[in-house]
Amino acid sequence: WVIAALYYADTLSFGLPTGATWELFRFEVTGVREQFQTAVAPVIYGAGWDVLAAIGLAIAVLLADVFAFRALARAEALVPGGVLFVFVGALGQDRLRVALTVTLIAVGVMTTAVLRSYYAPATGRSNASTSLRRLGPAVIAAAITIAALAGFIGPRLPGADAAPLYETRGRGGGVTEVVSPLVDIRSRLTNRSDSELFQVRASAESYWRVSALPEFDGTIWGLPERPLVSTDDQLARPRSGTEELRQQITIVELGGSLVPAAPDPFQASGPTDLRWVAATSTLVTIDGALQPGDVIDVVSASPRFDPAVLAAATATDAGAPIYAELPDDLPDMVAETAAQVTAGSTSAYDSALLLQGWFQTQFEYSLDVQSGHGNNAIENFLRDRVGYCEQFAGTYAAMMRTLGIPTRVAVGFTSGTQADSGVYSVLGKNAHAWPEVWFDDVGWVAFEPTPGRGAPGAENYTGLAPQQDTTGVDGSTGEAAPGDVPATTVSRGPADLESNLNIPDEFADPTGADQPVEGTTSTGAGRDGRWFWLVVLVLAAFAVAPAVIRRGRTRRSGSIERELGRMWARSVEALDDAGVPVSSSQTPLETAAVAKAHFPIVSRPVALLADAVTEATYHPEGAKGFDDVGAYGSSTIRRCRHWTKQIDRAVNESSSLPERVRRYFTDWG
Repeated sequence: WVIAALYYADTLSFGLPTGATWELFRFEVTGVREQFQTAVAPVIYGAGWDVLAAIGLAIAVLLADVFAFRALARAEALVPGGVLFVFVGALGQDRLRVALTVTLIAVGVMTTAVLRSYYAPATGRSNASTSLRRLGPAVIAAAITIAALAGFIGPRLPGADAAPLYETRGRGGGVTEVVSPLVDIRSRLTNRSDSELFQVRASAESYWRVSALPEFDGTIWGLPERPLVSTDDQLARPRSGTEELRQQITIVELGGSLVPAAPDPFQASGPTDLRWVAATSTLVTIDGALQPGDVIDVVSASPRFDPAVLAAATATDAGAPIYAELPDDLPDMVAETAAQVTAGSTSAYDSALLLQGWFQTQFEYSLDVQSGHGNNAIENFLRDRVGYCEQFAGTYAAMMRTLGIPTRVAVGFTSGTQADSGVYSVLGKNAHAWPEVWFDDVGWVAFEPTPGRGAPGAENYTGLAPQQDTTGVDGSTGEAAPGDVPATTVSRGPADLESNLNIPDEFADPTGADQPVEGTTSTGAGRDGRWFWLVVLVLAAFAVAPAVIRRGRTRRSGSIERELGRMWARSVEALDDAGVPVSSSQTPLETAAVAKAHFPIVSRPVALLADAVTEATYHPEGAKGFDDVGAYGSSTIRRCRHWTKQIDRAVNESSSLPERVRRYFTDWG
């Protein structure tokens, strides 16, 4: 209920979760599951990640509480938090790694020492030195010393800086197995970082391409394994109609092994050994990640395509079938929509322009949407018409491939902000993705379906003036503003294209939210989801009910005499379950003697509990003073609770699994 109130308050009815609450939760969990294999920290705080983080923390806290104060554990109480820490450390960022580890170790040492002292009287190991007051300074000093030594020695152990035995952040290995750069682009986009990644001193403005992704498995666009060649030789071949663009790239906080550069680089040199992947237009460092201060010189043949040449060109053979491959389970609506939007086109160039214009004029740019470009994400994107560059580029490329036109997804950065010195400063929020379409005898040609974006140097054939994101880090809409390059008069711009678009009927409503996917119903899945979560909720309530009731009865025990009576009755019932011949006519001391003979493992806690019950029953002052805390931090009633739990635990450990389940659901004492 707390999770629903915090994260889904708008779906509650009279303060209670509704079917819409469970359906929204299910939808977000499904989205997180789809993103988990590709998302990298830091992910956007929302869209299900926040809910699952809260649930994970709650489970860790509850388990730690159970271990520390119910099971009387010491170091075991640190396990839930430690597991959570390791999980976050394995998948999260590297910031403050040593400091946070040192803090965890220090807190763990202090917690273990405090719990040992707290339970020492109940376990019969108490003495004057176990007093919390006396142990305090020594515990703190020991914790700080151990944590400091761990923080100092750990990073200096042999192999501390070596590659991991198992890569937890995705597919790792050689430079030919680089994880899709879309993963990095997505995290930079959703965090809208104003941190400077690199600087470019260039002779002209351009998009800075990192890589081009040809492989699409239905979920992510990625890099296939391809041979690398040295940059000592010529890289890309300069095409006709290109202009030489010289760049000096200075790394600031970029990191990684992929070098950004203007398309198409044909010369490159830097402080590290560079390699070139021709099939994906990727410039790679193989001597480790890029470091702040690295300077890389690149010369590119910047394309300046002629619309007439593109209109006359065919688009059939990109050199490999991978550039036109599509997964078998791609939703039919992708191909159907592409065919309707491009109906009447006379060339691949016309189809590319029509599809670009449809996205530019009929869709909105936003980061506050379900990420990714898997089947479910593509369908939602086409229906809702709201998304960000990765989705525009990935969906555009998939739709062009359904038309038989080779297409790939390029990732990199927009030009950035040009300073008075002429240097372009590229920030995290400049991360971008765009499609590139193959034209025979021409090569790869970039298009721009993302609203409010336009590539410098491409306005002649795309009809889009150079534009990029210029909002601050706190901006929420991601609106773009014109770049520094003045708009150029073109023969066919977006305004002209809009009148020629073939907009499918099923997209007439811009929201598209109420229209079900063909072949499905809009209510069946939701109803099934609600019933599923209702059943889960009922089963969960049934499972925890005995523990909740027992805890409630313990809190409502009233007087110490009543609580002692309840604990003794529960212990006698447990002995009976273990096969001890107990009787209601026996006194507590007689029951203790019988238990010693038939179930000796519990003889000590039963005898101690029987003595306490006898004293409270027959002593003139009853249980007076049982709740007084002694010199060792404990009291008689607290020790009685501990003995009761020892008896119950011993009986459970000697019972079969069905018997344990029966006792859990039938013993309400």
